[in-house]
Amino acid sequence: MRRFARLWWSCFVQAIRRDLQFRSQTIITAVSSTTELILGVIPVLILADVSATAVGWNGPLTLVVVGLYGACTGLMDCFVAPNVRRIDGYVRRGELDLILIRPVNAQLYATLRWMEPAELGRVVTGLGLAVAGAHAAHLSPSPGLLLVALLWMAIGFVGFSLLWANLAYLAFWVDSAEPVNEVAQQLREAGKYPLAYFPKTVQLILATIVPAGLIAAVPTGVLTGSTAAISLAILLLAAGFTLTVVHWRVAGRRYSSAS
Repeated sequence: MRRFARLWWSCFVQAIRRDLQFRSQTIITAVSSTTELILGVIPVLILADVSATAVGWNGPLTLVVVGLYGACTGLMDCFVAPNVRRIDGYVRRGELDLILIRPVNAQLYATLRWMEPAELGRVVTGLGLAVAGAHAAHLSPSPGLLLVALLWMAIGFVGFSLLWANLAYLAFWVDSAEPVNEVAQQLREAGKYPLAYFPKTVQLILATIVPAGLIAAVPTGVLTGSTAAISLAILLLAAGFTLTVVHWRVAGRRYSSAS
């Protein structure tokens, strides 16, 4: 793991240098992702205004959800999305050969090799929105609650990343799995809305099978004082991690290589 950490850091430094070579493109990417987050606030606030009485979520609280969602997905689009989007091409064009022959865990390398540091601008914007929303909602959580909320964000981040990776591994089983990346991104969009906006069945799905609800909605609920079974979530996350490792190994047996 120490060797892989050094390798990951080298890849991150290389990604920053690559972005510095194309500064205008990096700036456009950062501005567009930040603008997308800000524009995404509008429909959420409209729903909050319409259903505040019914579900108990006002505008400031939904702003916290959108802010945390933007920060978490900014990290995901920097470190995870650039890699899982490439897996289909690795399999179809035989480029996975160049990963399998490297003296490093192929699954980790294929999942974390590429990064887009420009997406980190959305992390700063998202945290700013979350802080502004928390101030407007008069939230003053204790350090303990903040730590638990961050832990839930981490669980949501890892959980949805595992789901996306498993969807990307369908490339080993079908002719082309590229459309599943768009499906995963659309499923993730549900995470910027409070869970109370959805029916009970959908809430259960967004908290387990498709853990988009754990990215921001559950952490915001923790900041307001609500409780959630974090031990169960950690057990489900461990099961999902194990399933992902097994899926990679089984799917890899179907890889026909480029030669």
